Amino acid sequence: MKIYTVSELNLEAREAMLLAFEYPISVKGEITDYRTSKGHQYFKLRDQNGKYTVDCVIWKNEYLNIKVSDYIDMQVIASAKVDFYSGFGKFQLNVSDISEFGDGFLKKEIERLKSKLSKEGIFDLKKDIPMFPVNIGVLTAKDSHALKDVCSKLQEKYPLARVYVYPSTVQGASAPMSLAKMLNKINKDNIVDVLLIVRGGGSLQDLMAFNDENLVREISKSRIPTITGIGHKPDITLADYAADSAQETPTAAAIKAVPDCNVLRQDIYQLDITINRAQKQRLDYLSDKIKNIFSMLKINAPDKKVKSFQREFKVSLDLIKNLIIKMIKNTQLSLDNKILHRKQVHQMMRNKNFTHSKNISNDLKIIKRNISDKVIHFSELVKLKTKQIHQSNPKIILKKGYAIIRDKKYRIIKNSVLAKNNDHLKIEMADGYVDVYRKKKKT
Repeated sequence: MKIYTVSELNLEAREAMLLAFEYPISVKGEITDYRTSKGHQYFKLRDQNGKYTVDCVIWKNEYLNIKVSDYIDMQVIASAKVDFYSGFGKFQLNVSDISEFGDGFLKKEIERLKSKLSKEGIFDLKKDIPMFPVNIGVLTAKDSHALKDVCSKLQEKYPLARVYVYPSTVQGASAPMSLAKMLNKINKDNIVDVLLIVRGGGSLQDLMAFNDENLVREISKSRIPTITGIGHKPDITLADYAADSAQETPTAAAIKAVPDCNVLRQDIYQLDITINRAQKQRLDYLSDKIKNIFSMLKINAPDKKVKSFQREFKVSLDLIKNLIIKMIKNTQLSLDNKILHRKQVHQMMRNKNFTHSKNISNDLKIIKRNISDKVIHFSELVKLKTKQIHQSNPKIILKKGYAIIRDKKYRIIKNSVLAKNNDHLKIEMADGYVDVYRKKKKT
């Protein structure tokens, strides 16, 4: 077992304490035992029950604008850093800011959060409220006055809608989580067309659940349009800013959510009058038009005109029939004459074709005989020319003992003068070449 010295114990205790907190920390308490020394301000923070206290100090050279004396015997929120003076083994708070706890502090925190969420655009996401909702959700405390007021107003104003109640805690530490959880469920169920988030009036602290950051974000991202009616006229929470519509009271939220049946009845009645008036005007117009048409029919006597047209049509039809019959007969006679003529021409062509066919047969025999004679003649001529070509082949002549004289570049030498002027000659014989070199004469 290790035995600590007092200094080791105090130093390790100080190190452990400093590492145990994230700075700065906020501590709520009542200021007591205030005193000053050499410009430093010393005091204690005490719980309301008076059982626990903690020593605090504000150093003179760091926070000159803080006057602790203004807050004596008041509940405050102190921002501080934990310190442990190892020389005396003393624990204390080095305070950097003090603000009165209560509505002032809460409003300050609400404004800070409002600014943060506003910069993120949380309050800008607005959805349209449906004009004629069928299902309406109400998120509030069970059996609350706010719920009764909302249900009463909805029944009075728009009894056609079905109301779904989603109970939740609306005040206290557990309220924000309860409200957010229920709001999430409402969106998953996806039953209601619009959601009313309501509660009755109260102090700022009573309404703080509706300033919770997580709840405000849930309201903003709700797929179902939301209407808030929280507190009374002067009460505005961050939930109101995040909702698609914010009303002053739960009753006002109910009025906003639905149309007024009485107004709808009046509108329908007016529409009915307008439609009946329009129908009557249309019927009167059509009636007058029909009367005018009958008058014109009587004047123009269309039945007589139709009978006259029928007689003229019958006469014209008979004329057309007779003309068509005559044309058919003439056409038939012309066709018969053409057929007879074509038969005669066809017979003549057959006779001519027989004579031509016989002549062509004789001509073919003569042509075949002439071609055969020509083929025999040209075949003998080819054999003769082939023999002559064979005999004219230089290789054949060389085999008889002849030779061809060429220069060293294999060019043929055709006379003795050229032969004398070349020192190197190539003699081509039937079986190859012989090189001949001329010796130079000595002088």
